[in-house]
Amino acid sequence: MEIPPEVIAKTLSGFCICYFKNATHDPDAPPHYHVTIPISDDSSLLLCIVTSQVENKAWYYKKTNTNALASLVTVNKSSLSFLKKESIIDCNQPLHVHKSKFSKIVDPDHNFKVASRNIPDDLKKRIVNAIIASPIVKPFIKKMVKWS
Repeated sequence: MEIPPEVIAKTLSGFCICYFKNATHDPDAPPHYHVTIPISDDSSLLLCIVTSQVENKAWYYKKTNTNALASLVTVNKSSLSFLKKESIIDCNQPLHVHKSKFSKIVDPDHNFKVASRNIPDDLKKRIVNAIIASPIVKPFIKKMVKWS
Protein backbone atom coordinates (compact mmCIF):
# COMPACT_ATOMS: atom_id res chain seq x y z
CA MET A 1 0.00 0.00 0.00
CA GLU A 2 1.37 3.39 -1.02
CA ILE A 3 1.33 6.23 1.45
CA PRO A 4 -0.55 9.27 0.07
CA PRO A 5 1.62 12.32 -0.73
CA GLU A 6 -0.28 14.54 1.72
CA VAL A 7 0.64 12.13 4.54
CA ILE A 8 4.29 12.09 3.46
CA ALA A 9 4.23 15.90 3.21
CA LYS A 10 3.45 16.11 6.93
CA THR A 11 6.77 14.33 7.65
CA LEU A 12 8.83 16.71 5.50
CA SER A 13 10.18 19.21 7.98
CA GLY A 14 13.78 19.81 6.94
CA PHE A 15 15.95 19.52 3.89
CA CYS A 16 15.20 16.42 1.85
CA ILE A 17 14.89 15.38 -1.76
CA CYS A 18 11.67 13.97 -3.19
CA TYR A 19 11.10 12.46 -6.60
CA PHE A 20 7.76 13.00 -8.30
CA LYS A 21 6.01 14.30 -11.38
CA ASN A 22 4.52 17.73 -10.83
CA ALA A 23 0.92 17.61 -12.06
CA THR A 24 1.00 21.34 -12.85
CA HIS A 25 3.84 20.93 -15.37
CA ASP A 26 3.59 19.91 -19.01
CA PRO A 27 1.93 16.47 -19.27
CA ASP A 28 4.91 15.22 -21.31
CA ALA A 29 7.46 16.40 -18.75
CA PRO A 30 9.17 13.60 -16.84
CA PRO A 31 9.25 13.31 -13.04
CA HIS A 32 11.98 15.34 -11.33
CA TYR A 33 13.77 15.49 -8.03
CA HIS A 34 12.69 18.38 -5.81
CA VAL A 35 14.53 19.76 -2.80
CA THR A 36 12.40 20.68 0.18
CA ILE A 37 13.77 23.65 2.08
CA PRO A 38 12.81 24.30 5.72
CA ILE A 39 10.77 27.44 6.24
CA SER A 40 9.32 29.25 9.24
CA ASP A 41 5.77 28.12 8.35
CA ASP A 42 5.63 24.45 9.43
CA SER A 43 2.33 23.95 7.59
CA SER A 44 3.95 24.63 4.21
CA LEU A 45 6.79 23.40 2.03
CA LEU A 46 9.23 25.25 -0.19
CA LEU A 47 10.34 23.19 -3.19
CA CYS A 48 13.11 23.78 -5.73
CA ILE A 49 13.32 21.61 -8.81
CA VAL A 50 16.45 19.65 -9.72
CA THR A 51 16.97 19.35 -13.46
CA SER A 52 19.62 17.93 -15.76
CA GLN A 53 18.67 20.53 -18.38
CA VAL A 54 21.62 22.68 -17.33
CA GLU A 55 22.15 24.35 -20.71
CA ASN A 56 18.44 25.14 -21.17
CA LYS A 57 18.16 26.78 -17.74
CA ALA A 58 21.37 28.74 -18.27
CA TRP A 59 20.15 29.92 -21.69
CA TYR A 60 16.79 30.96 -20.19
CA TYR A 61 18.36 33.07 -17.46
CA LYS A 62 20.94 34.57 -19.84
CA LYS A 63 17.99 35.82 -21.90
CA THR A 64 15.73 36.92 -19.04
CA ASN A 65 17.90 37.89 -16.06
CA THR A 66 21.65 37.24 -16.07
CA ASN A 67 21.89 37.96 -12.34
CA ALA A 68 19.73 34.88 -11.72
CA LEU A 69 22.45 32.59 -13.12
CA ALA A 70 24.20 32.70 -9.73
CA SER A 71 21.14 31.06 -8.12
CA LEU A 72 21.50 27.87 -10.16
CA VAL A 73 23.21 25.44 -7.78
CA THR A 74 25.25 22.77 -9.55
CA VAL A 75 25.03 19.23 -8.16
CA ASN A 76 26.38 15.88 -9.29
CA LYS A 77 26.83 12.30 -8.15
CA SER A 78 29.41 13.30 -5.54
CA SER A 79 26.96 15.63 -3.77
CA LEU A 80 23.79 13.57 -4.41
CA SER A 81 24.67 9.94 -5.08
CA PHE A 82 21.38 9.05 -6.82
CA LEU A 83 21.91 11.55 -9.67
CA LYS A 84 22.84 10.06 -13.02
CA LYS A 85 24.38 13.23 -14.46
CA GLU A 86 25.34 16.76 -13.56
CA SER A 87 22.25 18.77 -12.72
CA ILE A 88 21.22 22.08 -11.23
CA ILE A 89 18.88 23.11 -8.46
CA ASP A 90 16.92 26.11 -9.69
CA CYS A 91 16.73 28.34 -6.62
CA ASN A 92 15.14 31.20 -8.58
CA GLN A 93 11.67 29.70 -8.69
CA PRO A 94 10.93 27.97 -5.39
CA LEU A 95 7.40 26.67 -5.14
CA HIS A 96 5.58 27.50 -1.89
CA VAL A 97 2.85 24.94 -1.22
CA HIS A 98 0.70 24.22 1.82
CA LYS A 99 1.24 20.65 3.04
CA SER A 100 -2.52 19.98 2.85
CA LYS A 101 -2.45 20.92 -0.86
CA PHE A 102 0.70 18.92 -1.66
CA SER A 103 -1.27 16.05 -3.24
CA LYS A 104 -2.61 18.52 -5.84
CA ILE A 105 0.87 18.98 -7.34
CA VAL A 106 1.88 15.30 -7.22
CA ASP A 107 0.73 13.41 -10.30
CA PRO A 108 -1.01 10.28 -8.95
CA ASP A 109 -0.12 8.29 -12.08
CA HIS A 110 3.58 8.38 -11.20
CA ASN A 111 5.55 7.13 -8.22
CA PHE A 112 6.43 9.45 -5.37
CA LYS A 113 9.43 8.78 -3.18
CA VAL A 114 11.66 10.50 -0.68
CA ALA A 115 15.06 9.98 -2.31
CA SER A 116 17.16 11.34 0.55
CA ARG A 117 16.87 13.00 3.93
CA ASN A 118 20.66 13.33 4.24
CA ILE A 119 21.68 16.47 2.41
CA PRO A 120 25.29 17.63 2.89
CA ASP A 121 25.55 20.80 5.01
CA ASP A 122 27.56 22.65 2.36
CA LEU A 123 24.81 21.97 -0.20
CA LYS A 124 22.12 23.19 2.24
CA LYS A 125 24.07 26.40 2.72
CA ARG A 126 24.51 26.91 -1.05
CA ILE A 127 20.77 26.40 -1.62
CA VAL A 128 19.74 28.84 1.12
CA ASN A 129 22.27 31.44 -0.06
CA ALA A 130 21.09 31.04 -3.67
CA ILE A 131 17.44 31.57 -2.73
CA ILE A 132 18.27 34.63 -0.63
CA ALA A 133 20.53 36.07 -3.36
CA SER A 134 18.10 35.43 -6.20
CA PRO A 135 16.87 38.58 -7.95
CA ILE A 136 13.63 36.74 -8.79
CA VAL A 137 12.48 35.22 -5.49
CA LYS A 138 9.93 37.37 -3.70
CA PRO A 139 11.05 38.96 -0.40
CA PHE A 140 8.36 37.20 1.66
CA ILE A 141 9.70 33.81 0.48
CA LYS A 142 13.27 34.82 1.33
CA LYS A 143 12.15 35.78 4.85
CA MET A 144 10.52 32.36 5.35
CA VAL A 145 13.71 30.38 4.62
CA LYS A 146 15.44 29.12 7.70
CA TRP A 147 18.80 27.48 8.13
CA SER A 148 18.70 24.59 10.59
